Order: sequence, then structure tokens, then C-alpha cells
Amino acid sequence: MAEFKLGRIRFVWKGAWSASTVYYKDDVVRFGGKVYLCQTGHTANANFNVDLDINPTKWNLMADGQRWRDEWSTVTVYEEGDLVKYGGIVYVCIDGHTSAATATLGLENNSAAWNQFVEGTD
Repeated sequence: MAEFKLGRIRFVWKGAWSASTVYYKDDVVRFGGKVYLCQTGHTANANFNVDLDINPTKWNLMADGQRWRDEWSTVTVYEEGDLVKYGGIVYVCIDGHTSAATATLGLENNSAAWNQFVEGTD
């Protein structure tokens, strides 16, 4: 007699993506401000983008979005879609990176990785 796993018939919310976790087809995770659907079962790499960027990808974008990260800070991993406040302006990350090592270098050190999202006053 065939065995059916009802949890595999629909999407399974797994919460925030985590390295070295076993994911199955149709698992759904949040990474940054985006939601992704697992296309093939695998054990997650230490870097989400490795699994995302291979061909064929292990993840498909299910819902786009942003994630509020508060004030910009040093030595922080920012992902595409992250929002930060810096000097009274809100910026959106357009290229994932680790921020500058010192506050003196500031957001300007990685200015190509950010776009102004909302202008304001500090």
C-alpha cells in the first residue's frame, strides 16, 4: 500500500532560512525581505546565495519585499532589499554585502550597493 505524506502536498512554512538545514521540495523560507520556495530537496549551503545562484536554482522567488534593519551599522551583512536609516535618509540595499569595518568609512564605503529609498531629516 502506498504511503502519503500530507505535509508534502502543500507548501510548508519553515520561517527564516538557516544554513546547514535540510530543506525539501515545497518548503518556504524567508531570507531578507523576500520569500522563497524550495525547488529541490537539499542541505542548505553556508551562504544562501550559493544555492540561489546555481543552475538550476534550488530556490524560486515567491514574494518580493524589503526588511527594515534600523540604523546602518558597521560589519553587518546586508542583503538585497534591506532598508536602513543613515543620516536622516532611508536607503535600500541593491547588492548584498558586508558593511564597512569603521563608522568613519560609513555607508559611503559601499555606496554602489545602496539606493536612496526615502529622503528625510535626521
